[in-house]
Amino acid sequence: MPIQLTLREPSPIGGNLVLKDKAGKRITVAVRRTLDGNLMFSGHHCMTIVVMPEKSKIIAFPKTEFTDDVYANQDELFNFLVHNGVVTPDTIIGGNIYGSIEAKYASEKKTDEDPMEVALLNIHNFLHKDKQEYAIRKQYIDDLEKELLSADDEDTTEMGEVPQERTKGSIPKWGFPSRGIYRYNY
Repeated sequence: MPIQLTLREPSPIGGNLVLKDKAGKRITVAVRRTLDGNLMFSGHHCMTIVVMPEKSKIIAFPKTEFTDDVYANQDELFNFLVHNGVVTPDTIIGGNIYGSIEAKYASEKKTDEDPMEVALLNIHNFLHKDKQEYAIRKQYIDDLEKELLSADDEDTTEMGEVPQERTKGSIPKWGFPSRGIYRYNY
C-alpha cells in the first residue's frame, strides 16, 4: 500500500502533513513549508531538519550552538535513516552551513512508495522516538538537580552540627617532612 501525502494548509508559513504508513494508520506531522518549497521539521530540541524535495536532500543543522549533544543527535538521526534504508552511508557529509550534516535520498521512484514520503515518515518516526527518550533524560536530570538543591532533612545538617577537629584531611597543614629524614638522597 503506497504512502499518501497531503498538505492541509498550503500556506508558506506552516501546516500539517497527513501521512499513512504501511498499516494504513494516519499520522499528522507538523512541518513548515519554506518559500522555496522545502519542508522544515522544528520539533527536535536541539536541531532543525530540512527536507529539500528538488535536490533529494535531508539537512540537519543546530538550532542555537553546535555542541557535542547536537552532533550526537545528528549522528543518531542519520544512523536511523541509514538503518531504515532511506539514505546510504556514502551520501552523509558535512553541509555548507556551520555544524550541519546532510545526506541524499533516492530521487527516482523504483517501488510503489515515493522516496520523499518515505523520508518524511522516517523523520517523523525518529522525532517521535527521540522525544520520548529526551523526556526521560530531562526528567532524570531534573530529579537529580532537585535532589541536590533541595535535599531532605535526613541528608542535610544544621550549621555547627559537624564536630570540629584539630586537624582534618590526609595532607598535613605544614607539608610533608623532607627527604633527608628518610635518608633518601639523589
